[in-house]
Amino acid sequence: MKFRKGDTMTRKNVQTYSESWLYGSINGSVGTFPEDTTKPITKRELSRSGSFHDSRSRHSSGLSDGEPSTTTGKYSMLEFSMMYFRENLDRYSTKPNELGIHSNIRLIENLKLNGLKRRKSFGKAKDSEKLQRQESWSWKEQADMIKWTKTPIPASLLKLPTDQMNKIAVDCFYSIQKFMGDQPLHPSETDIDCAFKILKACHQCPELRDEIYCQLVRQTTNNKSPQSQSCLRGWRLFTLVACWFSPSDVLKPFLLNYLQQNASDPSRPYHSPAHNCLQMLRKTVKYGGRKNVPSVEEIAAITDGKLSKRQSVLISCGVPFILNISPSTVVQDVIDEICAKLGVVSQMEQEEYTVFAMIEADNEYARLKREEYVMDVVTEMRLQRKDCVLIFERTSWYFPLRLESATQEYIDMMFNQTVPDYIDGYLLTMDHKNKIPPKQLDDVITIAALLYRASGHDILPQTLREVDSYFPGSILSLSLLRHSQFLDGIQKKLNVLVNCNDVECKLEVMNMLKKWPLFGASFFNIQCLTEPKITGECLLAVNRAGIHFLHHKTHKVILSYPFTEIISSRKISADHKVTDEQYLDIKVGNNMVQKVIRVETNQGSDISHLIGQYIRAVNNNAKLSS
Repeated sequence: MKFRKGDTMTRKNVQTYSESWLYGSINGSVGTFPEDTTKPITKRELSRSGSFHDSRSRHSSGLSDGEPSTTTGKYSMLEFSMMYFRENLDRYSTKPNELGIHSNIRLIENLKLNGLKRRKSFGKAKDSEKLQRQESWSWKEQADMIKWTKTPIPASLLKLPTDQMNKIAVDCFYSIQKFMGDQPLHPSETDIDCAFKILKACHQCPELRDEIYCQLVRQTTNNKSPQSQSCLRGWRLFTLVACWFSPSDVLKPFLLNYLQQNASDPSRPYHSPAHNCLQMLRKTVKYGGRKNVPSVEEIAAITDGKLSKRQSVLISCGVPFILNISPSTVVQDVIDEICAKLGVVSQMEQEEYTVFAMIEADNEYARLKREEYVMDVVTEMRLQRKDCVLIFERTSWYFPLRLESATQEYIDMMFNQTVPDYIDGYLLTMDHKNKIPPKQLDDVITIAALLYRASGHDILPQTLREVDSYFPGSILSLSLLRHSQFLDGIQKKLNVLVNCNDVECKLEVMNMLKKWPLFGASFFNIQCLTEPKITGECLLAVNRAGIHFLHHKTHKVILSYPFTEIISSRKISADHKVTDEQYLDIKVGNNMVQKVIRVETNQGSDISHLIGQYIRAVNNNAKLSS
């Protein structure tokens, strides 16, 4: 066992091959040492001297910066190599053990002691030296297994299922060396080709992923390459692999610990790229890693150290929000960042927001899952030569508006998302005579004046044509009031609003509309097939009060169900291929009585998802209240 002057060792009661040698431990390592080079010391003397500690300098332990050490705790790569590297498994028959590294150290030390005993029986020095090479073991030898090497490896670091995989692993290590500049590239080969080869191997053979990670750990540990960019490029390749592939559960704690050690110490020369790599790997472990093949441009950017890209996300009516996204950015990250800007901090409230990908040429919308990687979506659209726009919207409105302490961005978004439905007439409710309740009619005139003022107009309108775009739908053609009465009403309202700025006008509009029964609803044109009360086309409105089947013209509620009475919803397609009809089955009722309402719609997925979103909000809020 290696030790230096002044070190303190703990003696173990283990028999050695010679009475002049003792067995003990120091700083996590165990072995034999000569008795005549040490002297016993009592615990009281040890405590008084203050020399007892469980760590030495990295120089005295033979480890360098960037190299894991057994003194730092569990899950060091040194421990992993002793339990899982091919050379140890073949040479010493080491194996995973709940006692960890110490169990295998004892196993190897016993082999070493047995070897020393057998060497005493050999008469020839050369035979003794041969046996010593076979049975010897040292910390340096073990540490070298996870240190950078300038030569290609003859076999995989880990035991792999087939010889073919072993060959691929050896080729990948050579590709890593070429990418890092430690081996020459072929004339027709680029570093991007090497990166693609490694990613392809990990994709086609998941068993190779741990092997590749171990190879990258080795080449970024104690890197003594004469190429100045070798270690940096190794870390960038490490980051690239970490974006796409997750290690096995066995390797994961060791790999994360290795990255944490390198990322947490600013004195290490590559702590910054190690930190980037750690962040990418954590995302991959959490979300499963990138799915689509990266573009050449993205690989080139990552290997050049460019990990952020500006991405525009449209909020409500075309207002852009610029984000810096990384290769590991998922949709959930986008929602978190924009919600933080809006002042929406509650996790339950953030569940009401969704990101869509809109294909401009086809005007098609696709809801993005929260665990989807943004760069996967962008890359896929680019490969299909389609222009894609990301849109951020509030899709459910279970939680009330927070207008009292709202940010400017929050007010603008809620306003811009609500007003279009109001202008299209969806929020209006009329009786069977196409009449609007007097209170709602007065609100309509007030809102028209507020919208006119919020648009920056300071001069009173002289004709109805100047303000007709601020009225909902075809309300002016319903002969509810004479046009002069509408104009006179707006002018009176504007005289009261003379000192209001645009933000105050928007706030007042929202405060008025949130009291309307259909506020916050999403509307879908459907045809009900199984409900006798509903004939022909109708409008399905979904808001915090439940689902409502409305008359498609008057918006009078025909049938309504709260979310507590909705059991499930399921999209189904026609049984035959003659038509492309699609249906949605909504099961409603209670434990005693249930029924299924079938509607024909091509928006079944959107309706089902929205209903589920509201039901989750209702259930989560109930749990919080209880």
